[in-house]
Order: sequence, then C-alpha cells, then structure tokens
Amino acid sequence: MAEQVFAPKSQYRQIADLLRERIDAGFYEPDDPLPSEPELAAELGVSRVTINKAISLLRISGLVRVRRGAGTYVRTTPRITRDARYRYAHPRAAELEGRALGLSPRAECTEVSKVEATTEVAAALGIDEGDPVVVRHRRLFADDEPTRLADAYLPWDIAEDAGLLEPEGTELLESDAGSGAVYARLAERGHGPARFDEDVTVRVASDAEARALDLEDGQPVIHITHVARDADDRAVEVALHVMPAHLWRLHYDWSALVDDEYDIENED
Repeated sequence: MAEQVFAPKSQYRQIADLLRERIDAGFYEPDDPLPSEPELAAELGVSRVTINKAISLLRISGLVRVRRGAGTYVRTTPRITRDARYRYAHPRAAELEGRALGLSPRAECTEVSKVEATTEVAAALGIDEGDPVVVRHRRLFADDEPTRLADAYLPWDIAEDAGLLEPEGTELLESDAGSGAVYARLAERGHGPARFDEDVTVRVASDAEARALDLEDGQPVIHITHVARDADDRAVEVALHVMPAHLWRLHYDWSALVDDEYDIENED
C-alpha cells in the first residue's frame, strides 16, 4: 500500500493555530485587542498579508471580531450549551442556559402573522404546501449579542383551537415568552407536546441571517428543525432555529434501544 504524503500546513494556518492557542491559554483574554497586523508581522517574521489571512480564519471561526477603526478583539460571549432534553423540560431553560454563564439573555418578537406554509414547513407539519399557518419570528440575545433566530410555525386550526388567534393568545405570541409558554397554552386545549424530533445541519449563513446575527461573511450556522408532536403524534409546531456555530454546543443523551426496538434485524 502506497504511503500517503501530506502537504505541510501553510504559514498562515500555522499562525492562526498559534493565535488560537494564545486565546485558549488566556494570553489574549476576552475583549482584549490583538496586536496590530504590523506588530504581529514583525514578531513572527512574516508579511502582513500572511497575518491578515490568519486573522481571517479566526474571524470565520468566531474567535475574534473586527471593530471598525479600533482593531481586532477577542470575542467575549462564551460558547452556550444547548441541552436538548432539558431545553423542553423546563419553561425557562433557554434563559437559564445563558444566566449560568453570567450572560443577560433577552428575546424580541419581530413578527406574528398568517402565512402560507412553505415546502419545508408543510412537510414537517404534515400539511399541504400553501396551507395557512401562524408564524412567530423571534431574535434572541445574550449581553446584546444576537445568538439565535427562532421561527415557530403552528397549523392554523391548532392555533385557532388553542385560542392563540384571540386577543389574549395573540398577546402571548407577540411577547418575548419562550416556547414553554406557548406549549402550556396548547396543553390547556389538548394539544400539549408529548414527543419531539429534530434534524440538525450546518451551513453558511444567508445574507439576511448574517445581518440579523451580526456575522462575518462565510461564517457557518447550525440549522435545527424542531418538531413538537401531541399525544396523537400530530405535529403541532415546527420551529426553525438558526444559530451561530461558534456560539453553541449541542448536547444530546438517550437510552440504548433493546433489540426488538430496532427497525432492522441485527446481524450476528
């Protein structure tokens, strides 16, 4: 078998690794400015172009941020752990996740309206494309840094039956209340979530998402499609979450299945 030969790591990647190690070790602390490009170039004996490319890697990874006219600074917001099991077992879980790290979380509801279900939303809710749904757009923050976009869609008949189209229900949707408050309202009308499923992907943020989340060009986001189902296994809500990948850690835990729970036969 032929041996594999790997090209040596490029100089700017080595420098990016060095700066990342300094940040991880606390040599550059949160909200500290990095040395200027000429200073780093002189210290490391490379060109400013090489330093600029190295810092661009750190910007895309979310470790540093450029402040126009002021320089490049180490980011201050720590990575937040999203515990999937705990998230929907406690009505204020999202807020508590941030407060546990010393952050001040807040949410703003930017729109509640009646729209036609897109292909993605219709498939998740088990309805036809174009069917009416209620959508609730929210943007969430930690210490005034945008951390998540959350778009929740409810089938029109479910929202109507749960009283969410009445003045009191509309007021709830337009507030900064989290999913727990909406789920409690659904439960009162017999549509309380009994099961959840999620699909998780990673992609580059769209232009609109980058603006809303204050991201650099090319930064990745985590996209979660979260579906809540009632006791009859009907989808009562689909929530689309878009989260800067550098700000989040996703945690999942589950019990092992026994043999007769598998859909396929186990091979010897």
